[in-house]
Amino acid sequence: MKLLVFAILCLVWGFTWQAIKVSLEGLPPYFSAGVRFTLAFIVLFLYTIWKRVPLRIGRREFQLVTLTALLVYTLDYGLIYWGEQYINAGVAAIFFATFPLFTAIFTNFLFRHEHFRADRFIGLIIGFLGIVLVFYDQLVRTQFSRGVLLGSLAVIIGAASAALSLVIVKKYLPSLSPVTLTFHQLWIGGLSLLGIGMSFEDMSSIHLNPRIVFAVLYLGVVGSALAFVLWYWLLQKTSAITVSLIIYITPIVALAGDYLFFREIIPLRSFIGMVVVFIGIGYTQKNLRAFPRVFRKANV
Repeated sequence: MKLLVFAILCLVWGFTWQAIKVSLEGLPPYFSAGVRFTLAFIVLFLYTIWKRVPLRIGRREFQLVTLTALLVYTLDYGLIYWGEQYINAGVAAIFFATFPLFTAIFTNFLFRHEHFRADRFIGLIIGFLGIVLVFYDQLVRTQFSRGVLLGSLAVIIGAASAALSLVIVKKYLPSLSPVTLTFHQLWIGGLSLLGIGMSFEDMSSIHLNPRIVFAVLYLGVVGSALAFVLWYWLLQKTSAITVSLIIYITPIVALAGDYLFFREIIPLRSFIGMVVVFIGIGYTQKNLRAFPRVFRKANV
């Protein structure tokens, strides 16, 4: 079951990079992110009514949930949406691939929640280099203009913020239901993003078409309401570093989607990069055959 959830998340989030880019064609970044997560909240709210999911949490839990919501939604996704105004989806995926590295740093050194393992760090670095190889051509084409540099920096800060949120949830909120956690994070994050967007962005620039509406619906219902519940469920079953490895696979899924839907040619360098990514993932689990074992043991 854990391996299946891991695969579903890789597929679902693999197509969100392009969907974010499409949504930005008609909506300003912070407002677009706010609409996405508000829609996700509505969907999840209806689900909690249907299933009668208990939503009450304690004062201490609410404080931690608020902190993690601001980190992963307001700061992380706000910066990702803002950054993708200046960089393409592939380049954004490269810099967001620092997420597992930040997760390892916070997990091992800041919170000391998991034991330091040099092989994991080596594997994470190998995986990151593989992502760079996969999207090397897109990276070079940017020529690192001022907008590209700012957009890239925004995504990196967002990755660090999301990693910090993940480790806090793993350490301090392990017993909170994934649905309850996601529910409260979504309304806090969604409202804050909408507030920023409506206060500081140009609402007159908004225009919609079926393509943009479909992208927002996909991001809200599938890429958020469903995906984050599965994400936190998986986090309860395995380690933070292992869950963060999803970020290395989603860009490869996005690249495959470009080929399947848009017939974009995948260069040989990208195929080599994919192999390097999976070698890195395997190395974090000591060897390539060990990777599936992580889904049978919660503390790997």
